[in-house]
Amino acid sequence: MLDSIRQNSQSWGVKLAFALIVVVFVFWGVGSMNGPSNSAVMATVNDTAIMMPEFRQAYELQISAIKNRFPGIDESQFKQLGIGQQVLQGLIARTLLLQEAERLGMTVTPVELKTEIASIPVFQNAQGEFDPEVYKQTLAAQGMSAGSFERQFKEDLLTKKVRENAVISASVSDEEAREAFVYASEKRSMDYLMYSAVDYFKKAAVTDEEIKAFYDTNISRYAVPAQVSIKYLALTPEGLASTVAVDEAEAEAYFADNKEAFRKNEQADASHILIKLDENASAEDVAAATKKIEKVLKQARSGKDFAKLAQKYSEGPTAPTGGALGVFTRGQMVKPFEDVVFSMKDGEISDPVRTSFGLHIIKLNKLEQARVPSFEEVKGQIMTKLAQERAADKVTATLDTVMEQMLSGKSLEDIAKEQKLTLETSPEFSREQAPVAVGITKEAAEELFSVPSGTTVDTPLEAKDGYIVARVERSKPESSMPLEQVSASIKEQLIAEKSIELAYDAAKASSEKVLADDLKGQPEVQTTPFVARQGFIPGIGAAEEVTKAVFAADGKKWLGPYKTQTGAVFVRLNEVDQPSEKAWLEAKDEVHKALLQRKKQQMEQSFVKSLADKAEIVIKNNELLDKL
Repeated sequence: MLDSIRQNSQSWGVKLAFALIVVVFVFWGVGSMNGPSNSAVMATVNDTAIMMPEFRQAYELQISAIKNRFPGIDESQFKQLGIGQQVLQGLIARTLLLQEAERLGMTVTPVELKTEIASIPVFQNAQGEFDPEVYKQTLAAQGMSAGSFERQFKEDLLTKKVRENAVISASVSDEEAREAFVYASEKRSMDYLMYSAVDYFKKAAVTDEEIKAFYDTNISRYAVPAQVSIKYLALTPEGLASTVAVDEAEAEAYFADNKEAFRKNEQADASHILIKLDENASAEDVAAATKKIEKVLKQARSGKDFAKLAQKYSEGPTAPTGGALGVFTRGQMVKPFEDVVFSMKDGEISDPVRTSFGLHIIKLNKLEQARVPSFEEVKGQIMTKLAQERAADKVTATLDTVMEQMLSGKSLEDIAKEQKLTLETSPEFSREQAPVAVGITKEAAEELFSVPSGTTVDTPLEAKDGYIVARVERSKPESSMPLEQVSASIKEQLIAEKSIELAYDAAKASSEKVLADDLKGQPEVQTTPFVARQGFIPGIGAAEEVTKAVFAADGKKWLGPYKTQTGAVFVRLNEVDQPSEKAWLEAKDEVHKALLQRKKQQMEQSFVKSLADKAEIVIKNNELLDKL
């Protein structure tokens, strides 16, 4: 919530109806900012403690943000990403900046705080004015008190002041900007001799012994973790919601009090066809791409199936799905694309639109205006929410009852029937998959993997906002995929690797002649189109070593051989394409802006590091970090 509000905050100096804001601040009281409770300490920064609840809240917000951005992410990957460490480092940096603000005597006045909060769009009414009722409803819908929000937001403004003060001297000269622009924009083409691995496939013999040796050496790749399947009762607000009755009148009253919390932003459902075109493309390339996309546009407007045209002509990643982009709101697409989409009518097909990705033809499938839905549209959502809130009060009592019945010898089936609960059956899952499969922590899941099949675990297992009570139905020990199952893929991999080595050996054998420009009997000389410093090289593939060599070359001499994913290659510089003066002038402001931003980030990181180096920082709960 707070991150969303920060992203929507506007610039300072907006004229505001301060009287309205004062009412809200008096209602909650700016001073109602309670300090941390006597919970476990996560870390200390000088004399300031970072408490466990603060860390937990920040961690859960970060996890939620990642899940929203990458819906398919497996929770087991969070540990690999080191999210817990990142969150704690962020809290430490925040604490250091707040301490520095205090040392420098920096403050945020009540007027500054009110101005900033009032400029946040989510707290404004349809007329774009700060609305106390919208403010209260929005915070209440997110389970936040105004005191808590105001304290955090005030701290945000303070840390922002410290950061801005630390980078106030940052600047970028024209010479520096131009040098960076030329470096990033320069393109080169290359001649190359490709010794293709495909030509050596038949010579790349692989024995059964080699396959077995690879399997034994890399057995961990083929590990199958222990798995269980369980029957369980979910004693959580969600699991108990069906046992709670909610009157429709209550739901309607809740809707009437919180209408703004249900407001839907303007959103579009669109498809597109992309013809790729570099931002700094030459006039000839622009003309060619324009001609190509206009032919497609003519077909689209003649009534041909847009999805089929996208599958055939689009050069973007959505081509296989007919160019479908799904539903999105403002701010999720690049601005030129967004501006066109939200100005179109349903079913309309746009003229070509130029963005940093290339030229687009856009078809607007449906545009939904920003609105507050009717009660009927959200009735089910509200009734579920109210039922779960009421059910949350029943979790402890229901758990006590269920545990008593278990101790008396009753089965989960009998308990479910008596308590009117649903007995769930899980799919097979591993320890790492437990949070997704049944909503419990990996630590709680250990109980399930320590008992044999048919055993009802005699302790409740902690889940989000509650517990589960479970019986292990099936249990499979850790194992490895059998060699017979993976031998074919191992053989294929070894043949590919050997083929590349044979191609590389052949190239090395020809080095003396090729480097002397004696190409008799060598593969045909081919030439790539212009390529940038990073990215795929047509005909060669992704080969960072090759790209570095060509961009470092100052003459047309053969270089190599270099091993690639498709074999081995010699290369030599063919042509250099420097960005034009016009391109520089057009990009100058953006380059300055990007370089300045990067320089500020580097200065800010150095500044925070200097604060950390001088501070006494003690991590108190490494054990928890290791588990996250």
